[in-house]
Amino acid sequence: MWMERWHSLIEQLKQQGASVHPIDIQPVATEQELQQAEEQLGIPIPTEFRQILQNYAQQVNLYWSLPDTAILPEQLTDRPSGDFGWSLVDLFFPDFGGEEELDKQQYLQFYTAHNGDAVLMKLADESIWYWSHEEDEFDFLASSFQAYVDHVTALGCIGVDCGQHRQFCDAAGLNPYSASSQIWLQWFEQYRTSDLQQAKSSLESLLFYVSMHGMKNTEVQGLFSLFNKEQVYQALRQKIEQDSSLWHQQVWSDVLVKICADKAEQWVRGLWQETNEIAETLRDYLTAYCLPMEEGLTLVLQDIEKDRITSYTALHRLRHFHHPSVIHWMKDYLAFPIDGWATLLAQSQPSAALLFEWLNGHEVERLTAIRAIDYMMRQGIAPTTVVETEKWQPLLIFWAEHEVLRKNKQLFSHALNSLDSWV
Repeated sequence: MWMERWHSLIEQLKQQGASVHPIDIQPVATEQELQQAEEQLGIPIPTEFRQILQNYAQQVNLYWSLPDTAILPEQLTDRPSGDFGWSLVDLFFPDFGGEEELDKQQYLQFYTAHNGDAVLMKLADESIWYWSHEEDEFDFLASSFQAYVDHVTALGCIGVDCGQHRQFCDAAGLNPYSASSQIWLQWFEQYRTSDLQQAKSSLESLLFYVSMHGMKNTEVQGLFSLFNKEQVYQALRQKIEQDSSLWHQQVWSDVLVKICADKAEQWVRGLWQETNEIAETLRDYLTAYCLPMEEGLTLVLQDIEKDRITSYTALHRLRHFHHPSVIHWMKDYLAFPIDGWATLLAQSQPSAALLFEWLNGHEVERLTAIRAIDYMMRQGIAPTTVVETEKWQPLLIFWAEHEVLRKNKQLFSHALNSLDSWV
């Protein structure tokens, strides 16, 4: 029943918008292929595994991942995704770094996880183990290969890396019946079988659907109009305030700013006037999208100016404010390294005149401007005013010839070559 369950799983996940790869199932191994592998290994392939290779499939690869916006039960310590399989042609003895040759002959590796860790078969008893190459630790997964595949399949073919499987393991290995496994499987079943028709039945149902699927489907956003806007706002605000996960709070904040940002104005202003547990990054985001631009930007800038900040902090806190006022503020704070400043400049609606002025400025202004111009050209972002090419060309030529560092020369050369298509 494995193959039927795998195909059903992948089809359901695909229909729900998860990221899936086509299942790779290779034909059964011939006796000749098995013998060839055994000659290369220098040992017989363990009996049960050999029978599966010969009667079921010589190779299986399965991968899936949930949308980033999916909010999982808080009891789960890591985010499950699918990463599972085995392969005859990739069987080998792993090197654990030990000095004794015998250490290298105790386990047979049949699958390598996406993080580089290994799934192993212990030759002494054919039990299945996981080895973390960073921790140099072994986790017992199952007493046999069939039990391992049964349990992984029951759990939705969850990934084999330690962060995922450990939350579903006990002393007996992977356990689909443990408390955490049952919490996961209940959520996972709801995710795979939920639909928009059910979501229309109540605001609670709609929010539950959004918690699993996000807002990528434009029809989902329209469903909120079926319910009272004030009630929607209060429900979303409650989720933001009560959820302990910053990531979950961000997901709910994304929904709020799309559905009822105007309702949240007074609440967001209050976040700046009282002690609360809302993270600074989340407050900045809500401020950018729920308050008038000038008001929100002023609040963030006043807060930033309390301390000298790094380029990374400036970019992180102001990245939602794509406004020329940001440029006037940042000029006095420019400093190396400039990558963050350059991106911030490019995203803040600079005029061609301002960019030209910075190109004529001191070194940090000039290099910030040319990096911003390079970013804008590559991203298809035009300045807010017309570029006067006859003024720009001589300046770009000069610095393409006189910059000391090769990478800076290349930036000016690229800008010069792309100038006509940019304007």
